[in-house]
Amino acid sequence: MHRLHQALPTKAISGGRDELHFIDPTLCIDCGACGVVCPPEAILDTTGEVCRFLKKYQWPKAVVAEDECTGSGCELCISICPFNALSLEHPERIADFFGVSMVDERKCTGCRLCEDICGWGAIQILPLRGELLKTPNELTEEKRSLVRKAKACQMDW
Repeated sequence: MHRLHQALPTKAISGGRDELHFIDPTLCIDCGACGVVCPPEAILDTTGEVCRFLKKYQWPKAVVAEDECTGSGCELCISICPFNALSLEHPERIADFFGVSMVDERKCTGCRLCEDICGWGAIQILPLRGELLKTPNELTEEKRSLVRKAKACQMDW
């Protein structure tokens, strides 16, 4: 399976290797997972900025602030994770009887769904969103022109 398809929680992108891909806007949840795995850096985020391609070891991952996690009784992050990358565990270093959410980094794609749903700020995806974008001065004039055209198309939707 193509690594792009492995990284996507909703299967919103279709297309084979070395082919033009299509993003189904009815399935896309704007998580940004596709942006970090796109080698030609052809994905724009929700604000129209170019996403930076990252090597697999650099992909965003969830980090749980164990002292902030309410654990059992909440479990919103565990329920929303499409990859089953979060689970409730009882690590010895945490005295909380109810446990805390723990991340299986092998399964996490950094889609930010858990970060967005956590009302306690206990989960953060690192690197941060802004660190995953290319700055305008890193783009060629041709790429800047394409971005301007893409942004114009977005406004027409």
